[in-house]
Amino acid sequence: MKRFLTNIWFNVLLILGLTVLSLVFALYDSYKTVWATISRMNLWELLLIMFWGFLPFLLWGVILTVLGKTIKKDYSLRQGIANAYIGGFVSGITPSSTGGQFAQTYAYRKSGLKTSQGAGLIWMDFFVHQFVIVIMAVALYLIFLNTFNNAAISVVFGVGLFANSVVVLLLWLMIQFPKLYHKIMFWGIHLMHRFKFIKNKEKILEDWNATMTHFNDAIKAVSKNRKVFWQITGLYVVRMTLYFATPFAIGQLLGTSLDWNDFFPMLALAGFVSISNTFIPLPGSSGATESLFVLVFSVVIGKSAAASTMILWRLTNFYIPLLVGGTLFIRLRQINPLKPIQTDELFKESDDEPNA
Repeated sequence: MKRFLTNIWFNVLLILGLTVLSLVFALYDSYKTVWATISRMNLWELLLIMFWGFLPFLLWGVILTVLGKTIKKDYSLRQGIANAYIGGFVSGITPSSTGGQFAQTYAYRKSGLKTSQGAGLIWMDFFVHQFVIVIMAVALYLIFLNTFNNAAISVVFGVGLFANSVVVLLLWLMIQFPKLYHKIMFWGIHLMHRFKFIKNKEKILEDWNATMTHFNDAIKAVSKNRKVFWQITGLYVVRMTLYFATPFAIGQLLGTSLDWNDFFPMLALAGFVSISNTFIPLPGSSGATESLFVLVFSVVIGKSAAASTMILWRLTNFYIPLLVGGTLFIRLRQINPLKPIQTDELFKESDDEPNA
């Protein structure tokens, strides 16, 4: 059963199936209005939306390039952008985005870094990403979301914020108090093993120890130049601002009733959706993301406009990057796209691949 659930093509079909179900839910009483709204758009408007969707990946590529250059001076922007799309692809086809970091570590390795170096940089990237998204989401929520006075939004946001904050706290402990972090994880893994939630306790402990070592190696590499840390933090603020602003930009092009007074509240709602679906155990959080988006943005722009915005938002920020990242990963890994393959087999090293 596990092998079936980790099959790439099964996950792709699951993503498509869940998306169709969510679209049926969102459009069953307004599909004619939604289709009329989208079909009125000009080609240049659609191309502008596609370009807007590219910008967060471009900035992610810049961040990965800055990190890569701390170890390998000739690491290029082209490699960084490819790494960003590869991470987006594998995160999209694995439950709770669990495979993206492994794929990006592999991409760093193929670019000439050691596996331990690549893993450390990716964990550093993940830490800054989580830190920035939590801080921005909390700030936007406290300043703007209270104007909607919606109890359901507050509850779901609170759950997502708590989950993300726990991750940030654990990563912070890895940096500041590695011995305490090791004790906490050691106790947690033993507790899960005792209650039969996990089986191979020794292997999991070994992996966690390796993860902490890689992360601390990255901290040492980046801490030599504090400018790098603040540089990638600033880039992440810009990246997440652009990502959160996508629904507002699409709404403007669709001709909705939004004005510039709605800009920051729309950013707050986009941050809410992003932080609330982070740990949904489905590939790409498919189905839940679309449904949550329509429910949340209907509060501001109505259901038909929210559904129209959601379709274009999901297309430009998920499905097109999924196709681009999948193509790049298949080329990097030299995979036959027609051959069935499991996600855990994507990261097995073959003898002819350099360890750098």
